[in-house]
Amino acid sequence: MTRRPAVVIVGASLGGFRTAHALRRLRFEGRITLVGDESHLPYDRPPLSKEVLTGEKVPEDAYFRTREFFGEQGIEFKPGSAAVGLDGDDRTVTLATGEQLGYDAAVIATGARPRRLPGTEGLPGVHVMRTLDDSAAIRSALDGADRVVVVGAGFIGSEVAASARDRGVAVTVLEAADQPLVAAVGAEVGQRCAALHDLYGTELRCGAGVEGIAPTSAGLAVRLAGGTAVGCDLVVVGIGVIPNIEWLEGSGIETDRAVRCDQFMRTSLPYVYALGDLASWYNPRYGERMRVEHWTNTVQQSTTVARNIVASLAGNDPVAYDGIPYFWSDQYGHRLQLVGRASMDAPVFVHDPPDSPAMMALYRDGDRLGGAFAIDTVGPLMQMRSLLVRNGGFDEALELAAGLD
Repeated sequence: MTRRPAVVIVGASLGGFRTAHALRRLRFEGRITLVGDESHLPYDRPPLSKEVLTGEKVPEDAYFRTREFFGEQGIEFKPGSAAVGLDGDDRTVTLATGEQLGYDAAVIATGARPRRLPGTEGLPGVHVMRTLDDSAAIRSALDGADRVVVVGAGFIGSEVAASARDRGVAVTVLEAADQPLVAAVGAEVGQRCAALHDLYGTELRCGAGVEGIAPTSAGLAVRLAGGTAVGCDLVVVGIGVIPNIEWLEGSGIETDRAVRCDQFMRTSLPYVYALGDLASWYNPRYGERMRVEHWTNTVQQSTTVARNIVASLAGNDPVAYDGIPYFWSDQYGHRLQLVGRASMDAPVFVHDPPDSPAMMALYRDGDRLGGAFAIDTVGPLMQMRSLLVRNGGFDEALELAAGLD
């Protein structure tokens, strides 16, 4: 009897779940084991900082599928099973329970965890936003909160702030930089994103570095550089993430603050792939190494990984992943989108109606279109995305934008 090939996927969030599902859609008939360190079914993260916090959805609404789905698809799902090691010679993944899972191909999809402010681990009332349990805890805390402080004016912090304001809670956002989102979209566009906070009654303080958080008789005090403090009932910290790669130490997989992959999403070990927030890969479209923490990137990489697993096991050539970064954020009822990459050159505003948050700006990459950012301009932004796919010129983008306005 011929042994069926086995694929072990470590990480049961978006990337891991999508890879398992894609393998079955590609008619892979071998064994698939999906390992997750959380007790929950695989779930989607975008609703956690939006509809779940506002109360539009319950946490369980974020599940991708019911438990029956995994049985129907022949996917062995192991929740609450953290991986602690990978052996490329023996082709095994070791779990915290001591169980060893043999593989013909393995996928690393353990994602990332939120950065925390030093000294705040376990401090009551201080939260991060990443997991289903994080979202449920913040949602419960908001029920009794009058004032919330959000540390970090990035997209996650801004989404949490918007959801808290939607619930009628007073919100102060503290941003250490002089302008939010400069690295992501540039100063000019960052100012437009910042204006949304003011429009909806959220206090945004830039240049406000946090030195510490301490409990008080009235709740919490967030101490700022310079000696001032902001009182609140609840703090949510959104200052970036750290890839979960420590469990790979000693495996032989090459890392550099992320798992290094080639253009086919293969790691330095044969038949071991990585994807999502923890993967740094060579993108042939841009001719450079990239790490992208976006939902769409993870979905597209999972399809590429599944295809390349099937191809490698069949002795066929792999396909490269040359995805274009794309990101969206919903804040205060507005859709913010970024496609491509922001350049250091000043963007060109091609849609900027008065008395409206709506806008679209284009970024130049030499004589080509490098990227586009939009607020409430979904259709035109998608046109720019199509132009980026075919490597369109900047002048062509300007002409296209003129026709779309």
